[in-house]
Amino acid sequence: ARAALRGPRPLAPRRLARALQPQGDRDPAPRRRQLPPEGRYLLSGASDGSAAVFDLKDATEYEAGFIAKHRSILLVDRQHQHGHKFTVSKAIWYPVDTGLFVTASFDNYVKVWDTNSTQVVMDFKMPGKVYSAAMSPIATTHMLIATGSADVQVRLCDIASGAFTHTLSGHHDGIMSLEWSTSSEWILMSGGCDGAIRFWDIRRAGCFLILDQLRSQLGRRPPIIDSTTDNHQKNLGRSSSSKSYSVQQRTGNHKKQSKGLRKSLTMVRGHTQQKVHPGMSSSQNRKTAHYGAVTGLRTTTDGMHLLSSGSDSRLRLWDIDSGCNTLVNFEAMRLQTSKPLQLAVTDDPSLVFIPCMSSIKAYNTWSGTTFQTFRGHYDHVNCCYYNSQDQVSFPSIVLC
Repeated sequence: ARAALRGPRPLAPRRLARALQPQGDRDPAPRRRQLPPEGRYLLSGASDGSAAVFDLKDATEYEAGFIAKHRSILLVDRQHQHGHKFTVSKAIWYPVDTGLFVTASFDNYVKVWDTNSTQVVMDFKMPGKVYSAAMSPIATTHMLIATGSADVQVRLCDIASGAFTHTLSGHHDGIMSLEWSTSSEWILMSGGCDGAIRFWDIRRAGCFLILDQLRSQLGRRPPIIDSTTDNHQKNLGRSSSSKSYSVQQRTGNHKKQSKGLRKSLTMVRGHTQQKVHPGMSSSQNRKTAHYGAVTGLRTTTDGMHLLSSGSDSRLRLWDIDSGCNTLVNFEAMRLQTSKPLQLAVTDDPSLVFIPCMSSIKAYNTWSGTTFQTFRGHYDHVNCCYYNSQDQVSFPSIVLC
């Protein structure tokens, strides 16, 4: 299931023509004065191809006196004329209000729905299964839906025109996760099955940054052969009675190993590139953020950091400004490998929530230690959403 919360205003009727008007033509002042979302309406997509909306404020019934149960106030399933035929992989609200929502599915379609009439406003046919879809929460000059599918290209769909604007090429496998920047409406991040996380400026061709897990804030890790040579030299220099022999030995080793060094190390823009194990990289030694598919991406609200999860069961924290791996060692976790995951982060951002099989784990973002584990589901959890604007006196997290 996929979930998203919205609610700056209730499901009030509105003219569709106005909803589809380009944002750049509207007065931007009301947007700047918009109140924070109250998180009242929950939009979810399920593996049976259905999409539903729930009102979290009014519970249908209570179990054991305190567990609130909610029935859907809107349901679009396979029996609907325009319903999806296969799994709904992503469901997102239109960033302006709850008058529109978007669903992506394994049936190769991305559909835009009118909430009030439960009819499809427009749809986009993709070349393969659609894993992810995202809209910028801060955009004022475009109405683009970024989509990632089993195809190697990121496609941008324009709601205003009902057509594809352009494609972003660079990944070598399908795209499982997408995330817009929270500080710029033009910056898009994509995570692929090739293990790469790419940064795009949609106004320009090609990506401008590829994250490398070996590049940290302390610098790129040195090649193994360098450290081996240094240790050998130290061992040779321990005996003070054989200094001349040590010099001859080091000189001889240097001559013998010069050909091997030239073969093992290559110079890339003045930096030494490490030759990694062939099972962890392609024949071209491409940069990777994870050893396997990138299954989830989530930026912090301040736009300073990016969290990523991978099929290697790793969670990594990146510094967006420098593109470096912060090397935060998150404690052991077990993640799904074949499905996209939806991460959640607090507004601080002191905690990150990640689905771990049938549970949810909360980690300290800066230390990587486990804060708490939430259990209760009987099957695998695919997504989670943190609601900081709950009606009660403490924040809550919605798990699906």
